[in-house]
Amino acid sequence: MSFSFGPDGTCPEERPVLCELTDENGIGQRLFKRPKFDEPGDDTIDVLDESYPLSTDSPTDEDSQEVEGRQWGTLYVDAFMTALNAVLENESYLFDDNEHRVFEAFKDLEDDCKKLYVRLFLRRRNKWFRIDMLSYREILDLQGAWMGLVKSSIFASSLCSVPDIDIEEILSLFNVEELKYLGTQLNYKGFRGGNKSEIIWALKNQSEGQSCLDLSQSGLSLLYDGKGRRRSRLHKLLNESMEVLGPCVMLCEGPIAVFERAHLVFFRATDFNEKSLRKLILARISKRNFPEYMVFRSREVFLSRQDLLDYENALEIQSQVDDIFNSGNISSKLQTLYDILEPVNEHWQRCLSSTQVGHNEERDHYLIRFTAAWSYTRMMYKLAAVLSRLGRHRGAHSIYTALLGQRIYRRGKRGDWYQRKALIENLYMCDDKKNVKEARSWKRKSLATCETGLQDPDTHMIYHYDLQKRIMRLERELRVLPKDKHVFFHVALKEPIRRTFYGTRVSEVEIGRKTTWRNLEGEECSVEEMCLSNYRALGWKGCHTEGGIIKTIFAYIFWDILFLPVPYVFETEFQRAPLDLTTEAFYLSRASEINRRLADIENNLAAKFIFEVYDREFERKTECVGMDWNFDIHEVLEAAECIGGHALSAICKVLCEEYGHRSAGMPDLFLWKPEQKKCLFSEVKSENDRLSDTQRLWIDVLVGANVSVELCAGLEKKDDVK
Repeated sequence: MSFSFGPDGTCPEERPVLCELTDENGIGQRLFKRPKFDEPGDDTIDVLDESYPLSTDSPTDEDSQEVEGRQWGTLYVDAFMTALNAVLENESYLFDDNEHRVFEAFKDLEDDCKKLYVRLFLRRRNKWFRIDMLSYREILDLQGAWMGLVKSSIFASSLCSVPDIDIEEILSLFNVEELKYLGTQLNYKGFRGGNKSEIIWALKNQSEGQSCLDLSQSGLSLLYDGKGRRRSRLHKLLNESMEVLGPCVMLCEGPIAVFERAHLVFFRATDFNEKSLRKLILARISKRNFPEYMVFRSREVFLSRQDLLDYENALEIQSQVDDIFNSGNISSKLQTLYDILEPVNEHWQRCLSSTQVGHNEERDHYLIRFTAAWSYTRMMYKLAAVLSRLGRHRGAHSIYTALLGQRIYRRGKRGDWYQRKALIENLYMCDDKKNVKEARSWKRKSLATCETGLQDPDTHMIYHYDLQKRIMRLERELRVLPKDKHVFFHVALKEPIRRTFYGTRVSEVEIGRKTTWRNLEGEECSVEEMCLSNYRALGWKGCHTEGGIIKTIFAYIFWDILFLPVPYVFETEFQRAPLDLTTEAFYLSRASEINRRLADIENNLAAKFIFEVYDREFERKTECVGMDWNFDIHEVLEAAECIGGHALSAICKVLCEEYGHRSAGMPDLFLWKPEQKKCLFSEVKSENDRLSDTQRLWIDVLVGANVSVELCAGLEKKDDVK
């Protein structure tokens, strides 16, 4: 059987090869880490993957007792094959002949080989596994299983067959006690008290520094290799280590990349990780339950194999960028980020020009996130941010102009792009600050950008506040006549009531870290919990949920509407919400059902829907977006009643229309007095904190619905404050 994979699991003739490394079987070695999840927070919330807090349960051997009538290990293979067969049945055209041969070779493996492969597939990649450390009771012949995988010459390789392996890689397979034993056997000294990395360094250092001796009739002599170089004891350390370790096996990267690609297609994911398949396994053993809905797998997510490869390649680049951004100390890595992101511009422009033709806005609005251009667009505004940090403001300005010149990808970010473009025009585009005429010209352009942003229907309300503030500032600087100035009083956001609680701060203020306080009971807590204890002293019941209880109430009331059989929004049976939830299509395609439900809420029927869903789903703890089953049902009912039908209807309408933008930013504390049927939302801020635009909008919605909202300042108690 012949295989010829490129470094990313594709055939070399299909697209440029990223590197030329192949193993002894001709299967390419992946040089990039698997792409990370495209995190929510731009303008979407992922409803297919691990973007919401899910239960931390993982399949364990104890779970086998819950499975009746079948072997535990079969569940792993069945889950693996379920995903694979579904993809091959509907989207086999996305895989080439080499990949299809891998799939067939896997199907031909013995049962124990399949079980072992899937078990190791779910564990760490690029890792050697010691056979003596593996124990899976569903695998009857572990020896035969690993030997079968190695013998296939496709799926796994053995440690003893790898030439020139690094001694540190081998030593890392030992635990500390084994390393100490190994050092004792070799009569090494001076490492007994160190940690694992220190012991490995000591073993390697002493082996390299000592020569091998040969005892012959003529006496002791140094040993030399075939090139006349003195042989160190490193060779002896390597042999001793291999003997102690016993057989070790590693899965080959080529087939891993192929299976990951298949799972990426099956789960409609923005990355693949082991949690995706584990989610399916947990569903099979009823440790995680998903709602009942009609699955409609579209064949139009990836129209061609090249679309899939481009998408996967975009995720690879995005993964590198995200790793750097998440590593901290970005200032020292700006040039590296630029070198990675600069070539993305060409890819993005090419994708954009090809997408403009035949784009179906209604059909593609929530499936377009599975395209390379979606990821490239995200990277483009990261590139603009990098250019700004590097002082290349004209380059950043041209990128924001290009981003605003298209209306297909990341439309929810347009308001942010207008803000940043206007900022650059106002402060950085004038080369000669002394040239008053040029400076005023750029300020007028900045003003025009803000005005266009406010008029753009895709500019979300959360960006209006900052655009309005910039317009008023620019008009002052340009000395615009009062009759020509913009007036925003009619759209001014409503203000909350202000309150201050004083408490004892335990920790010092540090940038980027939450401070620790002491509540009224003397316990250490956050500033939100400190304020909550003060509210409780005033007779309020309450919880610090940052909107969690509101999203739970929404999930209860709109459960059946969330899972209506709408085409193209349920691609797998493992979704917590429809694909279109974060788009305007969610409201438009269900307008009649949503409006009837809002009328029912206003007529104080919310408790009816909450009870129905609780009775049906609570025992199974069914997964649903926003749902937190830890809230006591009586507290949920009290909260809904205290909010009142009119206000709850207004809140739910906002979530129906803009869940992607509005699921965050709710006030920190929710408080209620059930006997008085009163509720209160409180946003807690410590010193020097300010409200975000999303928080301002939620306060405006709540106050407009006649709900009490307070902006609570948590301040340190001074000696002169009683």
